[in-house]
Amino acid sequence: MKLSQFVSVYAAAVLAHSSDHQHHHHHADLGGVCGSGALPDSTCQPDTEYLPGAQKEIFAEKEDGWRCPNGTSCEHAHKHSWTHSSPCFVGSKTGQDFCVFTDTEFADGRGTSFVMTRRRADYLTTYSAFTDPGFVSGVNQDLVRTIPAVYDVHEFPGKGMGLVANQFIRRGELIMANTASLMIDYRVFHELKKEEYKELQLHAVNYLPDPHRKAFMNLSTHGQTFSTLVDTVEKIAETNAFDIDPDADDEEQNYGFFVVFPEIARFNHDCRPNADYYFEHRSLTQYIHATRDIQPGEELTLSYINTVMTRNERLRKLNHNWGFQCACSACTQEKARADVSDMRIRRIKDLRPKMRNWKAGSVATPQMAELLISLYEQERLWGSMYNAYSFAAYEYNAVGDPWTAIKYAMLAIEWGIPMVGATSSEVTDMEKLVEDPWGHWSWMHRVKKRSGWARDPDEEEEEEDD
Repeated sequence: MKLSQFVSVYAAAVLAHSSDHQHHHHHADLGGVCGSGALPDSTCQPDTEYLPGAQKEIFAEKEDGWRCPNGTSCEHAHKHSWTHSSPCFVGSKTGQDFCVFTDTEFADGRGTSFVMTRRRADYLTTYSAFTDPGFVSGVNQDLVRTIPAVYDVHEFPGKGMGLVANQFIRRGELIMANTASLMIDYRVFHELKKEEYKELQLHAVNYLPDPHRKAFMNLSTHGQTFSTLVDTVEKIAETNAFDIDPDADDEEQNYGFFVVFPEIARFNHDCRPNADYYFEHRSLTQYIHATRDIQPGEELTLSYINTVMTRNERLRKLNHNWGFQCACSACTQEKARADVSDMRIRRIKDLRPKMRNWKAGSVATPQMAELLISLYEQERLWGSMYNAYSFAAYEYNAVGDPWTAIKYAMLAIEWGIPMVGATSSEVTDMEKLVEDPWGHWSWMHRVKKRSGWARDPDEEEEEEDD
């Protein structure tokens, strides 16, 4: 799976400051999640019409896994009108039912499938993506295209399918956006038996409209073939999913999501990629923007890992998680240059926690932030330049230099919008600093702390770097 790369500069600073194709499946609504013995009528029978024969047999043998949530009636047990809302299995720790919830009309008929509890599924349907269909209309441009693509799909020897720019793409421009296809609550993997969550994954994918399901099934399995559809779906999901954090209002904040976006999964890996992504919860959409200018004919790439790792760390991580030996320019450069690159990475790891420390004893200075900017540039960490600029904005404002702080805050906004979104806390806090650096929480913060002018009653311990 492809992981988020960096911890928010803003989150760390505020924490310290504050305390310190053609055919769609349209099934009748099942009226709820059904279970063995809950209701004997037809509304509580497994919905297997569109399953392959072998999978119908699997579900015929496992009726005891079907349950109604909390023993309630299957009828009208949910708020959203799901096209499918079954099957379910009971979690071993919480006793909650984890079910498949599919809406084939979502995002102009593209469809989406969730595997999670009804409570969490209902929470997600409060997002604008569900309450205002126009909010995600036209977002997905791959199954039904209305504007020209800036890329073509190519096969790369040893890497499978990938994407190549077919025109000049300027830094910050949108390359692709996809709403979530398969979205799984991570508790599923901890609370259900493997054969149970594999069956839920199979249903979730099978319920998607035909073009969408085919796009999913065409994704890579890293060259492996399987005799059963359920194992094929499991490997595709395992190979192509992203880790997505929950939003700040989600009551299950300790559990993120395992999410697949079939078109975005076509991006191959590079430790110094020319594109980066962020997920917007309101639209359930993953956005991909260019992190630098891209020339026609260049392969479009994302990083599957945190890029602030030494060469050997990156190689081990990629081989362990995805089973390939990275051949990007950063990993194949000559030893002398690789050693200097590792030196820069170690220095970045040393500097960031120092600047996240807002206690009186912090040694952070604007000069450290300037060095961090230079190190990011030398390491070509273009997708995270907004982080470095944010550090600099805070540091200059914290010692009473508002004009330099505004300069770097404006750069953080410019680089941050395409990388983390215009409504992200990182961007909005930089906007506040630009509007009124003297009224911003960071104004003279270092000076006040070091001189003893101001003390926070309940300072947080210095956060460790990731």
